[in-house]
Amino acid sequence: MIRYAVLGSGSSGNSYLIGFQEESVLFDAGFSLKQMQCRAEEAQFDFSKVGALCITHLHPDHCRGAGVFARKTGKPVFVHRALVEGSLKELVSLRIPSDQLRVFSHNEPFVVGAFTITAFPTSHDSPSSMWFSVGIRNRQFAIITDTGKIDDTMKQHALDSDVLFLEANYDELMLHEGPYPYMLKQRIQGVTGHLSNRDAIQLLNTCTTDRLTDVYFCHLSKVNNRPEILAEHCEQHLTWKGKHTICEHGQLYCGSVDLGEII
Repeated sequence: MIRYAVLGSGSSGNSYLIGFQEESVLFDAGFSLKQMQCRAEEAQFDFSKVGALCITHLHPDHCRGAGVFARKTGKPVFVHRALVEGSLKELVSLRIPSDQLRVFSHNEPFVVGAFTITAFPTSHDSPSSMWFSVGIRNRQFAIITDTGKIDDTMKQHALDSDVLFLEANYDELMLHEGPYPYMLKQRIQGVTGHLSNRDAIQLLNTCTTDRLTDVYFCHLSKVNNRPEILAEHCEQHLTWKGKHTICEHGQLYCGSVDLGEII
């Protein structure tokens, strides 16, 4: 049995935990270490068994807890090679001990215990922004948030997964009529911004296989989206027939998948 948890998603913090047997891997650390430990405990994970942390990009809602995590746990932290080689100030400011930093390159799998992890680029306004596809035996997970567009690589990772964590950040009408200044609205809906409800639904509607069974809509904006609006869009426009869960801002969601034969 593989267990997983959305420890929280949204502008206040993002973190995902995937576990198999006695080990788990943490993806992003957008909360304080104490918050992540409490959320993991609530999800019935032993946080001391986290084998590593993988960071997607250096916006605070994805990495603010990374330095404390590293210094307190002594566990490795994986970041894109370019961030280390460029000594980006956002990375340096996290004060991750150098002997705990591990690097990866996009589209080159790396292994953490039973987990085979592949990073793929996303279109976001943070240097070397990535997300991950995670394989455990015959099961596959993909996490795709913080991107302004879906390219063919992201689409393939999404549709090859059994469980997908997918951004549905904003409702187009709410963003257009909302309080944000014009330039921020342009950033959010631009190619280096975020995915809308429509973008997420359109991606799922291209799924033509039975493999993808569970989708978690993540990273909903507190200002420019509401779960009930996304639910209405799904009712009206989603033709993909799998199970979907709409993750409310900052809330915890848990699930599991067995290791049976892939359909």
